[in-house]
Amino acid sequence: MNCIACDSNHLIKVHENLLKCRKCNTLQRENPNEYYEKIKTVYNENYFSERYKKRHGKDIQQDVDNIKKIATRRIEIIENLLLRESECEGCNSNSCDGCYVRNLVKSLKNRKLLDIGCGSGIFLEVAKSRSFKVKGIDFNTHILHILPESVREDVIIRDFLEYETDEKFDVVTMFFVIEHMPNVREVLNKVWKMLKYGGILAISTPNGNGFTASLKPENYYSIIPEDHLYEFSVKGLTNLLQRNNFRIARIINTGFHPERVTNNKFLLPLVSLYQKIKNLGDTFEIYAVKKLP
Repeated sequence: MNCIACDSNHLIKVHENLLKCRKCNTLQRENPNEYYEKIKTVYNENYFSERYKKRHGKDIQQDVDNIKKIATRRIEIIENLLLRESECEGCNSNSCDGCYVRNLVKSLKNRKLLDIGCGSGIFLEVAKSRSFKVKGIDFNTHILHILPESVREDVIIRDFLEYETDEKFDVVTMFFVIEHMPNVREVLNKVWKMLKYGGILAISTPNGNGFTASLKPENYYSIIPEDHLYEFSVKGLTNLLQRNNFRIARIINTGFHPERVTNNKFLLPLVSLYQKIKNLGDTFEIYAVKKLP
């Protein structure tokens, strides 16, 4: 069995049913496909509400303002990247209908965005309010009752790999989704085909080699959610995306949780300061651009 991220065979067992790559520090389950078949029943009608409350201490509806704030920050990053990118790398022609010219602000109007694993739909709502033409996809039928009315008709309930379309998108997003997917390489290959040249892929995911995982590995391994098939390191996911013909545009460390390292009230502010200075989080976001193969 090789590493999902860097294809190295230098995997060691670090916890029950959990392997770590000694080359890129990515974590993965033994036999991810078989493991997924055993645990996929966790995605029930209470999945989003229970998991969210356990992680954040409040319901999604109680945290809407914060979720919208994060969604707005992500959309602004995507907008800036779209404007910074030049015309299609395929032909470098401003007259080509297949090109994505971003040198004018108005070029962001009606850009097509697909959110894979759209969950609560709040990110779609924010993107739509900023003139993106949005579409969401999620395999969990139980999300329908929590979707904002403004995007309910824009969401498809289906497994992403079973979703067939000739539509090309300017942006594809996967926020805390890739770690749940058993067929990551197939997913990235399909995303690449669905994106326009120069299109943006935005991913957020836990960092399997982040601050807590590095300082308290045994404790971290024991609390990884059962539905996480993979936890990539920044190095690992960067490698995987580059091998799948994406150019890395930006990486942002997120998830600063000093309380996971110490309960000492005197040390907490010092650990927090150290995390921020060193930019070490437990999660990260990576923004990549589709390039020619």
